[in-house]
Amino acid sequence: MITDETNSKEATCREPWFRQNMTNILSFVSIKGGVGKTTLALETATSLAKNFNKKVLLVDANFSAPNIGLYLDLTSDYNLQDSLNGNTTLQNTIYEAHGIDIIPSALHYHKEIDPYKLKSLLQKYKSRYDFIILDTSPNYEELRPIIAASDKIFLVSSPDHVTLHTTLKAAKLAQEQKTPIHGIIVNKIRSPKHEYNLQEIEKISNIPVLARIHEHKEMARSLHKKTPLSILAPRHQISREIENFASAIAGHTKKEKWFYKFIPYEPFVPKEEVNRQFYKAQL
Repeated sequence: MITDETNSKEATCREPWFRQNMTNILSFVSIKGGVGKTTLALETATSLAKNFNKKVLLVDANFSAPNIGLYLDLTSDYNLQDSLNGNTTLQNTIYEAHGIDIIPSALHYHKEIDPYKLKSLLQKYKSRYDFIILDTSPNYEELRPIIAASDKIFLVSSPDHVTLHTTLKAAKLAQEQKTPIHGIIVNKIRSPKHEYNLQEIEKISNIPVLARIHEHKEMARSLHKKTPLSILAPRHQISREIENFASAIAGHTKKEKWFYKFIPYEPFVPKEEVNRQFYKAQL
């Protein structure tokens, strides 16, 4: 709850300041559990705040199996369901942890809610933040109102054929609701020889890949420490790839490394980086 006193474990509450520019609501989407939507939503939010000084609101919109509060060991007096039911204001559900504002959802909530109210609730807060990021449910019906509340979505998929083709069902749902799809994040890459590569994924989906993230045991340490990897190990390969992705959606222009001008040939640029540069140019 927003008060002058801190009364939550591992988190404090704060009143966001207003932003002059309206921002977009971004969702991380997949119709399959276990692909890393929650981790990517949290890491992207943290990277935007930490590396690009952005004001970010992270909303746990996974009503059936919310994880962000558990991930961060966050204790809250109010949650998103309370606000949707009119039991409290959305302001009272906002907590701060690791430099970002967070709206948790209740793990056990027995009253019915209308998730379609989320869009109108968040509209009132768009001027307060640079980014509002939604973690979502893999449940097809639960996903409908979340996509309706979003201005743009990013698909999340591991590079196997089952997950990718399942994830593309979410793309179809977004297209039906006329919510723009801004890219795919390929997560949990394990064995490239036995998985789709970037070119195959883009050919099948007709959607650009904006980030490729390999599975790594450091993510388990991050979960154990209840701390985003972007803070725990900012120089780790995963943290850097998340930072590159966050840079793209923030429209941040990277400075060319000074030694590039002394190289007699063009340095190799991964396809996902080309996609990110093109994406930034469209913002």
